[in-house]
Amino acid sequence: MSSLLNRIQDAWARWHAIRRPTMFGTALIYQMRWGADHVRVLDMDGSLQSATYLNDRWCNLPFPYLRNYNIAFECLPQVRTMCMLGGGGYAYPKHVIAHHDPTRIDVVEIDPAITKIARRYFYLDRLCRTYQTEKTGRLRLVCADATDYLHACARDGKRYDVILNDCYVSREPNGELALPEGAALVRACLEPQGVYLSNVISALEGADDEVLWRTVVALGSAFAHVMVMPSKRVEPDEIDNVMVLATDGDYEPQGMIRLYDAV
Repeated sequence: MSSLLNRIQDAWARWHAIRRPTMFGTALIYQMRWGADHVRVLDMDGSLQSATYLNDRWCNLPFPYLRNYNIAFECLPQVRTMCMLGGGGYAYPKHVIAHHDPTRIDVVEIDPAITKIARRYFYLDRLCRTYQTEKTGRLRLVCADATDYLHACARDGKRYDVILNDCYVSREPNGELALPEGAALVRACLEPQGVYLSNVISALEGADDEVLWRTVVALGSAFAHVMVMPSKRVEPDEIDNVMVLATDGDYEPQGMIRLYDAV
């Protein structure tokens, strides 16, 4: 009965959601149950793009796949510079600023409406005030297309220790960055032992694994090693968030499976 009640409450919340226009359609902002907590979510076309806790855990990460981005700190304990492609609700940048001083992170979000939503409803403004990010320079907000931004970085010789990719429109990934040309561009914007982590919505195997393996092949054309973090929530042939890591560094993150090693 409680499960049914929760579903009814969540459906009611979605029906009465705050609606805001964006470049990619109408964003819905509403609260829902998430385990034992309540979270505020950013819903685009029925897909949850981001979420935030509403209590004193507002800088913590509700979604398991977001926590997998912390693999970067397992590989490189001293991450000085980080770039995140796709801001959404700025959940992971909040986590980095709150928990990984002195890491600096540039967040590239193409849609100013999304950043405005994050400022008002997902505590981005609170983050900037609390951690004085304008003064410290630890957080830089870039309004640009992710691929265009990387081209500019490659041209100007700007390099990062870590690049994170969470660019999605609903469930569709950024197509250019999933091609060999995109992989080479990412590699050009990383330090020699840098780490690239990309969220891919795919099955690990079976009829729905095309997105994952297309990504692995593309990254293998530019990097020495490609690994994945399987989801623990679903079977291998079910679609879910899969974290893909590409690097030239000789890292062995716990729980990752190597899918490609250069000969």
